[in-house]
Amino acid sequence: MLRLLIVCILMACLPFSQVYAREKEAGDLYLAVADWAYEVRDQGDYDPNPTGRFPKGQMAYAYLELAGFTTAAHGDLYSYHVAVDVGLKTTWGFPLFKQADIIEFDETSPNPPETLWFYIWVNVPRWAPRGTYVTVITVRDELGGYILAAEREIEIF
Repeated sequence: MLRLLIVCILMACLPFSQVYAREKEAGDLYLAVADWAYEVRDQGDYDPNPTGRFPKGQMAYAYLELAGFTTAAHGDLYSYHVAVDVGLKTTWGFPLFKQADIIEFDETSPNPPETLWFYIWVNVPRWAPRGTYVTVITVRDELGGYILAAEREIEIF
């Protein structure tokens, strides 16, 4: 018992250095725009579907703009590396499908982009009954080591 007391007193006299790990703030990596769409043509040019309701057998598109990803300076150029996975599950969590790296940005540009736009589509399997499902969009910021997981409901009728 005396030994334990001496160890505690000695440890209290030692200087402690604090180690701070940078945590990703909630607003650092985020979807600036995440809309269901009937059709996507180009950046900012899409037909929104605010209800997220699509007829069975039709492609369901999502228009997305990602912001807050990491860029790395290399002289006069900036690089970024972002990958996107997409999946579909039932509202009670049963996975219907998942596809990794459906979109990947591994690029270099003369100016650091503020946003990256892309679109995905969800094709509900024909054997799945009509109803409400959950799309799972996972964005991986490979340079920063951050992951953003977003879920959006979609209704198939």
